Amino acid sequence: MLEEFDRLLKMPIANCIITPKCQSSLDHSVSLINIWSKESKLSSEHMTVNLIESKVQLGNNYNVMANLLLPSMWSRKDISSLQIGLANALAQYFSVTLQSVHVVTSIINSGLVVEGGKEITW
Repeated sequence: MLEEFDRLLKMPIANCIITPKCQSSLDHSVSLINIWSKESKLSSEHMTVNLIESKVQLGNNYNVMANLLLPSMWSRKDISSLQIGLANALAQYFSVTLQSVHVVTSIINSGLVVEGGKEITW
């Protein structure tokens, strides 16, 4: 039970919207999670990445727009490592420039996560 609680507390989730150009350059032999872990210098054990292909993008053009969700228990140093590591990993994985990768981090407070029908607090 403690391991499950620890997993929920540390789960960084990246929801990434990618352009069709990025979709066609995917290399399934390489793990985006492993690159993110290496770039952030943090364990990949609880990382999750969702890739969503954009059909239309208006305004500023980014090849990848990521929303990084982090529980509030992460330290400021780890938050920085995770978001910068994610940006670097996405640029490497999709072979795009860092200028075309946009990452926004949202900090999730205790009680604002539901998994398995149960509210999670820390």
